[in-house]
Amino acid sequence: MDVAETISHHILDHDWGVVLGGLRLPVTTHSVTIFTVSVLLLIGLAWAARKHTSRAGRLVTTLLEEYVSFIRSGIVLPNMGKEGRGMLPYFCTLFLFILSVNLVGMIPEMKTATSNISVTAALALCSGALIVFSGLKYHGFVGFLKGFVPSGTPAWLVPLLFPLEVVSLIIKTCVLAIRLFANMLSGHMVLICLLLIIFIVGEMSKAAGAGALIPAMGLELFMTCLELLVAFLQAYVFTLLTAIFAGSVIHTH
Repeated sequence: MDVAETISHHILDHDWGVVLGGLRLPVTTHSVTIFTVSVLLLIGLAWAARKHTSRAGRLVTTLLEEYVSFIRSGIVLPNMGKEGRGMLPYFCTLFLFILSVNLVGMIPEMKTATSNISVTAALALCSGALIVFSGLKYHGFVGFLKGFVPSGTPAWLVPLLFPLEVVSLIIKTCVLAIRLFANMLSGHMVLICLLLIIFIVGEMSKAAGAGALIPAMGLELFMTCLELLVAFLQAYVFTLLTAIFAGSVIHTH
């Protein structure tokens, strides 16, 4: 059990039990990780957005501009149209935040906060709020409700179709949370299982454990590289799905 807890530290959260004035504060390892990443991003992006005279500074600024251009031209405009321009800051922040938290979890002794369903649920609720806001902004309250019923739908079918479409919107938000959580958790669980193979086989035979060391570590290295790809991919997918869902309520049936 001690071995499992030691090597699974990436996904285990820890409540520090901070109490202030009789009120227990929700200070956990994951919340501290998220706060730290947020502060570093604020400082780093504020510095990158400044005008620089050094070559390194100009390079960082150029990379940041290319990043914003990628989010705008590759995700927001194709799925939301020109209406999505005003929401570009949210999508740029969303992608970079999820990516940063995912990558921090790959650092030894650091935590993967996105393997916590509470964290991904909070991100999904933010995206869900943006989706609803998009519908209300461009169609108004009544128009937003009408968007749940395709034009030309028979009147007798509306009472059945409307609640199904509402549930569909809720499910889309849940999918965002579960997809990110499951992918980040499963990736680290695979890494843990590969390491446990060495200890399990070693308990049966030291010679067998030594023989399992090389193939297990080879698979571990491969999965670690794959996890780096997944960190980028999941940030992209979460941002892309949010844009697609928001675009679907802006450009209704």
